[in-house]
Amino acid sequence: MEYKIIEFKPKEVPDEFWDGYFEFIEANAKEMDPDDPLPDREALIQRQKADFPDFYVKRLLAITPDEKIIGWVGFGFAEETSSDYEENKHIAQLNIVIRKDHRRKGIGTDFLKIAVKEFQDSEKTVIEVGSDNEYGKAFLKHYGAEIAIEGAENRLEIADIDWDMMQEWIDEGPKRAPDVTIETFLDVCPDEILEEYSEMYTEALNMQPLGEIESRANIDGEARRKFEKRTKEMGQISYTMITREKNGRISGLTEIYYDAREGQKIFQGLTGVRPEFRGKGLGKWLKALMIVHVKENYSKVERIITGNAESNEAMLSINTRMGFKKYRGGESYKFKTEDLVKRLNL
Repeated sequence: MEYKIIEFKPKEVPDEFWDGYFEFIEANAKEMDPDDPLPDREALIQRQKADFPDFYVKRLLAITPDEKIIGWVGFGFAEETSSDYEENKHIAQLNIVIRKDHRRKGIGTDFLKIAVKEFQDSEKTVIEVGSDNEYGKAFLKHYGAEIAIEGAENRLEIADIDWDMMQEWIDEGPKRAPDVTIETFLDVCPDEILEEYSEMYTEALNMQPLGEIESRANIDGEARRKFEKRTKEMGQISYTMITREKNGRISGLTEIYYDAREGQKIFQGLTGVRPEFRGKGLGKWLKALMIVHVKENYSKVERIITGNAESNEAMLSINTRMGFKKYRGGESYKFKTEDLVKRLNL
């Protein structure tokens, strides 16, 4: 079939471009999440136009002669200015979406060739990519991708929450950890805890089960500020709770992200407790407090969405007791760039 591949620069496209882009995104959304409301169009544009600080990003579209979008690819890697460049300078990230009625026609392979050639030129030796549908998984396996870790999107319906149990967890918190206090902040981490919180956040990200994934976080205060700026540019708000020990040390955290334009859902982000402070119910306490916060402050929310590695038994145990249920499985894969160069005859 006939199509062309063009670069997609969201800040530069004319207004009339977006109708075709919405049609492509909404067709994919109807396939993947048929019972969910469609993405908010204004929010979609805003997220696409938001900058990626310290991360090189390139996006391409496959378009038919009648200007119909049938494929999208996004790829990139950490720039030298990134706080985690040293940890990840050999790694590239990749994401491909092909419209359902145009799969198995070579579009994904064409995208892959372009991305891999750029990775090769940039001396990226490892490519990490995820997939949550059978077509994508089959495509990745066809080209020799190895599963790095198995994960899932899990959902908690507000209507299914056992609020009595949540209150029990909240009441139990100060009994098991009497010297621990709870602190919160909206959107912006206070200056006085910025570096300590960034260190704790980095630790919590890296202590998750990561399987064979090679990417590692290294977030400092400057990187945190850039992340907060990007969140605002996307039109989202964030809300964070931390536990602080008697000696002042931050021992745990949990966070949520919310866009009022898609108000039926809220995203549970990272939750983590430092190993030396586990066994006191801090994770349960934080998660229960956050659920109550959602109930009291976001009346339109119908469900909470989060992602977990299937090997993260501690967090899955808490989430299962809360009522989270697996919605869709998704694996992370990785390639060696040199292997793909050979397979694609580049």
